[in-house]
Amino acid sequence: MLTKDGIALLRERLAAAREAGAQYFEHATPEQVNDGYAGHSWTVAKPDDQAEGEALRTTIKGLSVDIAGAARGSPLIAEADLLDLRHNTRQMLANVRFNRYRHWGVNVHHDEDIVLGVDPPSQEESALSEAGTARGMFDAAAVAIRDLVDLLSPAETVQTGATGTASYKPNTAFIMMAIDKTKPELEDVKNAVKDVFKEFGVQAVAADDIEHDDAITDRILDEIESSEFLFADMTGERPNVYYEVGHAHARNKRVMLYRKVGAKLHFDLAHRNCPEYANVTTLKEMLRKRLEVMTNKPKKP
Repeated sequence: MLTKDGIALLRERLAAAREAGAQYFEHATPEQVNDGYAGHSWTVAKPDDQAEGEALRTTIKGLSVDIAGAARGSPLIAEADLLDLRHNTRQMLANVRFNRYRHWGVNVHHDEDIVLGVDPPSQEESALSEAGTARGMFDAAAVAIRDLVDLLSPAETVQTGATGTASYKPNTAFIMMAIDKTKPELEDVKNAVKDVFKEFGVQAVAADDIEHDDAITDRILDEIESSEFLFADMTGERPNVYYEVGHAHARNKRVMLYRKVGAKLHFDLAHRNCPEYANVTTLKEMLRKRLEVMTNKPKKP
């Protein structure tokens, strides 16, 4: 893992690249790079602009390689983060040439439980006619990379266990449960759980709170591995929730299991402690008592 000085240097290099990008976009206007035919916009840029743009692209590539190398040694960085780094780097490189970068994952065509076909993952670049659009996308991608660099700081993790291999972000929780915007009762449960965690100074999020593109599964696994607390509502027998709980157990993470009265619990979790709750009020009371024991501190007023 990089030292604090090394991480600070990466931040400085990224800030310098953002500033260089801002200066570049300031004078490389649409009139200079767009001849009215989007597919050839970059080829009609002024030679000086092309040279400056290529130099900026080289800087971005080198910086991305160094960030990726540092990220692979950080306990809070998952494969999903490295994938985001790659996509954001590609976005910045495309923006320098006044292009937009798009990517998409595997698309499965299905009719209920029958798989009809699979489209493979792919990516593309398409030209942008407005310089302002390219500049805004360039800066947004740079900010996303900066957020990843911020996770490299060793001060932001806590290590546990004799070997020191397990790490988490203090005062964080991840909620695993069925998500369906058409069912208000599920929103009530999720919000109630968040409220109880907040009473103990813990920020809890669920899958639908996470900003993601196509790698939602990787993002969820990342949250499971890096959160201090894990909560799972097994109501509804959702396969994805069982998968997430199974992943947590495989990583030796303790999960607080709950289910609504009458909800079926499959055999692979039948031996686990999974209290039943009659309503949201009961669930909040049960979770509150559990957190008082786990955190060894009273709820915040």
